[in-house]
Amino acid sequence: MAALQKRIEKLEAELRRKSRQTSRFSKDEKQTERKRAGRKPGHEGAFVATPERIDEEAFSPLTACPQCGDRIGTVEDLEQFVVDLPEVRPHVRRVVTQRGWCRCCRRTVRSTHPWQTSTAGGMAKTSVGPRAHGMAAELKHRLGVPYRKVADLMTSYFGLPVTHGAWVQGAARLAQRGAASYAALVQDVQHSAVVHTDDTGWRIDGESAWLWVFASATTTVYVVARSRGSDVVLETLGENFAGTLVSDGLPALDTLHRKHGFTRAQCLGHLLFRAAEMAEEQTRGAVRFPRAVKALLKDAITLAHRHDELTPATHREYARRIERRADRLLAAALSHPDNRRLRNHLANHRDQLFVSLYDATVPPTNNLAEHELRGAVVTRKIGGCNRSDHHAQVHAVLASVAQTAHRNGATLAAHVADWMRIRPPPRRAPPAPFSLRADLLAAPRSPAPGFVLH
Repeated sequence: MAALQKRIEKLEAELRRKSRQTSRFSKDEKQTERKRAGRKPGHEGAFVATPERIDEEAFSPLTACPQCGDRIGTVEDLEQFVVDLPEVRPHVRRVVTQRGWCRCCRRTVRSTHPWQTSTAGGMAKTSVGPRAHGMAAELKHRLGVPYRKVADLMTSYFGLPVTHGAWVQGAARLAQRGAASYAALVQDVQHSAVVHTDDTGWRIDGESAWLWVFASATTTVYVVARSRGSDVVLETLGENFAGTLVSDGLPALDTLHRKHGFTRAQCLGHLLFRAAEMAEEQTRGAVRFPRAVKALLKDAITLAHRHDELTPATHREYARRIERRADRLLAAALSHPDNRRLRNHLANHRDQLFVSLYDATVPPTNNLAEHELRGAVVTRKIGGCNRSDHHAQVHAVLASVAQTAHRNGATLAAHVADWMRIRPPPRRAPPAPFSLRADLLAAPRSPAPGFVLH
């Protein structure tokens, strides 16, 4: 009876986790053995580098003992650097432009300056610069800070008393100007050799939606959609995608491999976690199959990380051994329903299990996509999701550019500066001077009414 009650509690906890479409908040059982805190032994230490520039210096001489006041003999200098943030004040630029009447174009024209981010005047002549807009957008769409807290931070630490509504409207304008950059990221993912994909639950105006991630070696693209089907992948990657798609066992993605010819690799980490859970729950003879699958997947993941250590011939031989072990497991007679379901899943995706053993560019797990979704989960839990499809697209654009820039050692503000720059219109050639006589000579002549040519 106690075992049955324990199983009921575990299944209820698992049901709650699945209904949230997110990772667990806390573990069901308290850990008795924990890993030692800190880095592993032998890891190279990490220290703050010595500053190359010194802004201020101070010297504190030692003339007497601070405890008893007695004289000090030989002294030596001890050097220390204190790196801190300076007091930030808004940097205000006053830009004066001119406007006037063009007699040639017969309209009012005005000059522009690269410092400008808007041509508004009057009560709207004060605008926020690209660095502030970029920082606010990155705090919200990459780090998950709500816009109300962004407005509080900007007011308290940077002296920018801007309302959270203004930051929201500014983000919408940034996404509109950054649409071309987002399209370039999507195109880069479409031409990548390996793409990781995953999804997590999302909300649009309180209705269920999903946030998808498509990550390559250097690029991350987010897509917010109301669908969790393969149509989102086809729309993002295109039907002519020639790379390898690494994903979990989402059934909706099976049509990509069968109908559209996608090369797909299943994440062995998800299957390993599933087999480990089954090995903990089952007893007696039923536990042997999940344990064997668990050992097989562990060996496959280890071998996938040894492409550089082993010779190609040795690596291929080890891969064939794993393949033969998998075939023997799939051919076994099973009576337990959970074991049969796992065996059927492995058999239906047999050609997708060990792609990483023969292609060094394909990892054995989908950890990259899982890692790229963590920021989105934080944003959903703390700052909420989106109230409309338009703002969902804004989040997809800004989060994609911000995360890709972060992965490549840059910031969103660097792109925002280019997006917000006011560019003067292209100069047109002046029209030719009007001449009535020249126009009459150039126009074709037609005979007068009633006049017949002979």
